[in-house]
Amino acid sequence: MSVVGELPIVWDEAYEADIGVHVFPTRKYRAIRDRLLNEGTISEDSIRRPQPAADEQIALVHTAGYLSKMTEGRFSRQDELLLELPYSNQLKQAMWLCAGGSILTGRLALERGLAAHLGGGFHHAFPDHGEGFCLINDVAVALRVLRADGSIERAAVFDCDLHQGNGTAAIFSEEPEVYTFSIHQQNNYPMWKPPSDRDLGLADGIGDTEYLRLLREYLPSILEDHRPDLVFYLAGADPYREDQLGRLELSLDGLRERDESVLEMCAARQVPVAIALAGGYALRFEDTVEIHCNTVRAAVKQFELLGN
Repeated sequence: MSVVGELPIVWDEAYEADIGVHVFPTRKYRAIRDRLLNEGTISEDSIRRPQPAADEQIALVHTAGYLSKMTEGRFSRQDELLLELPYSNQLKQAMWLCAGGSILTGRLALERGLAAHLGGGFHHAFPDHGEGFCLINDVAVALRVLRADGSIERAAVFDCDLHQGNGTAAIFSEEPEVYTFSIHQQNNYPMWKPPSDRDLGLADGIGDTEYLRLLREYLPSILEDHRPDLVFYLAGADPYREDQLGRLELSLDGLRERDESVLEMCAARQVPVAIALAGGYALRFEDTVEIHCNTVRAAVKQFELLGN
């Protein structure tokens, strides 16, 4: 159980699937937890370990054919090229557990006003295939589960990853109860960008000032007009100026201010927030870890202001 007054943190060792030498550092999840624990930002008592999502829950988003392909391990070379990861049963288990983590994070956010998942945000997965390091779409699964059981009626996804959330946009394209917002580098992966409810495609080289101005311009009206019961905030570390996969120019301070701004805007309107970490591929692994830790530090600060 989370101790009263502590931000709920969702995490598990098994998120760290072995994918070999890869630009996606799955070891970041453990490194983030360790740094936050060692500095006293979080405690062991605040950490909640999830159960894997049930197949029936995954099936609220993903097709029966794709589920069979994953369960039976029938991934072709083309499937792996699209996923950009080597498929394994360990990867499947990690992603089912991560989807369970996002469901739990959503529930904790509804109970406590704010919760952070040290994982999640796999926004490139479509109902019938995975791509861009994303086997399944954990946030979409969480939102479908929470809507199906009556926990929420309306939701919003604030996707601040470097890359447009193409899978999430496609999944909810005919579901007006879920508002999808994506701010991303336009001239970057994915090439095909199904429209979100609001896309802000940024030119190469955009830095802190313009990025933060746009967030503060658009997010308040989304919150006020859509009136979500829950926001899932994808706090990608990859808009960082030294990310290997991007060409935006946000600084460490700018990314921290981004996190603070999103959380403050939601808190001002009493909208619960579930945080997922999404991407991060900095030239220095330590920078990726620090950016994600800053997100949790901002959440801890906001959680205290909520009066928990």
